[in-house]
Amino acid sequence: MISKLFEYRYDNKLISELIENTKFGALTSNLFASFIVVIVLYGEIPNHYIFIFMLFHILILTIRLFITQKYKNLIHLTYSFTNKYLKQYITLMSLSALSFSIIFFIASLYGVSDSRLFFIVSIIISLSAGSLATMGSVYIVFASFMVSNIIPLIIVLGIHGGKIFYITAIVLILYLIVNLLHGFRLFKSHEKSIDLEKKYSTIYNKSSDGIAIIKDTKILECNDTFIKMFKCDKDKTTLLNASILDIITRNHTDEKSYFQEMFEALQKAQREYISVEWLYTKEDGKDFYVEIRMSPMKLDEELVIHTIFRDIDANKRAELEIIRLNETLEERVAIEVENNRIKDKQLLQQTKLAQMGEMISMIAHQWRQPLSAISTVAISINLKAQMNKLDKQTTIDATSKIADYTKHLSETIDDFRTFFRSNKEKHYISYTELVHSVLKIVEVSINNHNIEIIQNLESNNVFKTYTNELKQVLLNLIKNAEDVLLERAIKNPKIFIESYKNMLIVRDNAGGIPEEIIEKIFDPYFSTKQEKTGTGLGLYMSKTIIEDHCGGELSITNDKEGAVFTITLEYDNGVRERI
Repeated sequence: MISKLFEYRYDNKLISELIENTKFGALTSNLFASFIVVIVLYGEIPNHYIFIFMLFHILILTIRLFITQKYKNLIHLTYSFTNKYLKQYITLMSLSALSFSIIFFIASLYGVSDSRLFFIVSIIISLSAGSLATMGSVYIVFASFMVSNIIPLIIVLGIHGGKIFYITAIVLILYLIVNLLHGFRLFKSHEKSIDLEKKYSTIYNKSSDGIAIIKDTKILECNDTFIKMFKCDKDKTTLLNASILDIITRNHTDEKSYFQEMFEALQKAQREYISVEWLYTKEDGKDFYVEIRMSPMKLDEELVIHTIFRDIDANKRAELEIIRLNETLEERVAIEVENNRIKDKQLLQQTKLAQMGEMISMIAHQWRQPLSAISTVAISINLKAQMNKLDKQTTIDATSKIADYTKHLSETIDDFRTFFRSNKEKHYISYTELVHSVLKIVEVSINNHNIEIIQNLESNNVFKTYTNELKQVLLNLIKNAEDVLLERAIKNPKIFIESYKNMLIVRDNAGGIPEEIIEKIFDPYFSTKQEKTGTGLGLYMSKTIIEDHCGGELSITNDKEGAVFTITLEYDNGVRERI
């Protein structure tokens, strides 16, 4: 693969641009950049390493300038001569790039601080970014420098270790790939522009547009595309001096009218630029849309019309199709709206199914202790009965305890039934009542995981809203906080529930949500749970309930401890302060 890159014949102008940029690139990388690294590491590592590093770059700088000056006026001799220069230049650039990674590795061995190491990393990255401007004209040189600059750095970062260094190494892998692709695209674009400049006359004939020079309706010159576009049965020699009117108006049913229209357009084009859309009919009877751009110009002191014929058949037919589609737009919008409503219902159903699973888990937590207590009392009664020691008072006490436990189980069932019951009527509820109702459901699970719930409920406002839907949102926020605290194994896990005026805040001390994904947190099917147990619907439906159903706002931010979810219900006639 590398040998093929060397076999690629780079245009001499590209080599010349590389040579012209060598002085600036050499001074930047081998003098200024290396000097900055020396300043950063001075006193941090033994001085002989710094001396060797600086001496090496001065030597590279001298050799680069020498061979560049030597070959500056000789690159036009032979391809093998140019190839030899490129190999020497690439060797120097690769050694120069590699030296920065080596000095970084030495610095890491001597325990240089991470801030200084990252400063060196930034210098290396800056050199690689700037290499596109100084070496981009010859891709093999640019690519070699990039690879020699970044890959050793990635390896050294991996050897050094540490989370931030691993992340940097991963980012650099992507950076290398993107820059190599971007550099290749820029190189090809630059190469093409040079090729276009050298082959202007060829491009004229190979243009995708038909081009013709017209004088007094006669064709003085045209390109191959024009001949192909209009299916002329004449060769170019015969076509020259033919009338453009005869060619583009033939086969029309109303040929006379089209003839007159084109004649008037040619007359106007002798004074100003004009553009017309023309419907040309092929010999087989099929219509063909073409855009004709005409402008006056002087050619050998004669007034002629420079004419461009562009094939717009596909675009024109697409435009006509868009017009047709717009006529049915209202109907299609209504269909899409209905489809979105169906999708929302499906999402809501999926969310409810997910919550049912969590409900069963919470019921199990709520019932475990009472059932265990009932079992203990039953075993005690059984043992005393077998030993003939079951007296009246013991029976009364035991059955009383069983009754209390069963009452607690029944109340738990009632709590869950009302909690998840669909209710489309608005009712008055305060944030304090809302929190206490939800905590009845989740507090056993929270306590079993040693998570502390800290309440600071200062709001006395009462809101008229869909209370059960609001409860489901709060339940989802608390359960999400519980999940992330357990997932990250936080020491002294805490969930804070606070209310101020019209705001209800749920936050935790789990470290927060990464900034790169915080904007996606409310997207459907987006989940941050590592074990992939999340549906990705809970927060999406919570935002939908608060903002679409309850007319409020649900937002997410990070503070110094963790994620902060804020529910805000607006003041209106449906809110009052409880006395």
